[in-house]
Amino acid sequence: MNRITVLVDFSEHSKNLVNFAFGLSESIKAKVLFIHKYTSMVPGMTDQDTRDEIMRTNKEEAHAKLWKLVKNRVFSEDSIHVSPKPILTILNELKADRYFDWVLAGLKGTGALKRLFIGSTTVSIIDNSDHLTIAVPINMPISIPRKLLVGVNPLFPLNQHQFSNMLRTLAGKVQEVEFFSIVKDGENEDKAKDQLNRLRKEYDAYNSSISLFKGEDAFNGLKAYLEKTPDSFLVLQQGSRSLQDKLFRKFMINELVYSGQTPLIVISK
Repeated sequence: MNRITVLVDFSEHSKNLVNFAFGLSESIKAKVLFIHKYTSMVPGMTDQDTRDEIMRTNKEEAHAKLWKLVKNRVFSEDSIHVSPKPILTILNELKADRYFDWVLAGLKGTGALKRLFIGSTTVSIIDNSDHLTIAVPINMPISIPRKLLVGVNPLFPLNQHQFSNMLRTLAGKVQEVEFFSIVKDGENEDKAKDQLNRLRKEYDAYNSSISLFKGEDAFNGLKAYLEKTPDSFLVLQQGSRSLQDKLFRKFMINELVYSGQTPLIVISK
């Protein structure tokens, strides 16, 4: 069973993220679970009874706020979850074999994001979670993609099990899949082509195609190409060079996802 886990921070863009979650859940017949991590500022010298009261009050306030955000759209208490624990801990505790989990998180243009896309909760999930993660720019309406642009590299084999599960779930929604590689000067272009052609044949049911971006201007070429495909999501794999190499990471996330307004799906290793 599909389950969409939505990370809500109560920012001004949370409503947009919630709307996308409900739209996606209707399309893939998924249960939706909304999560909020709350914090409690407790003075160091506070006695235990007062500390417990502050924590209880903060939890109740967070619960009420989250319930109000999704009011009249969910009708069960098990659809919302508030906790003071780290997000990764919450996700791991909620993991269940009966669910294929989609984690939905928003990206905000903070200073840190502008510089190198490090240090945020969403990035921590992308780096360390084994869930399929959708990271979306949250200052724009989001719709289910018609096309997936999948970045691959011969050194990092595609997790085809999770990728194929995702495609089966989105059957009838995703109409095209395009695999692409970025080849730096001096890298083996033939290996990249072999991988791309193999994937194109395996996924030909999705009108698959391939692209290769080469040389010093590869990044700009990819960015210009993405700008011409507005109904697409970018798909990258956890641990791949696109997310590990700092230069690739900065470009892929800052330029394409945040500035370019292209939602990102990250599949696990």
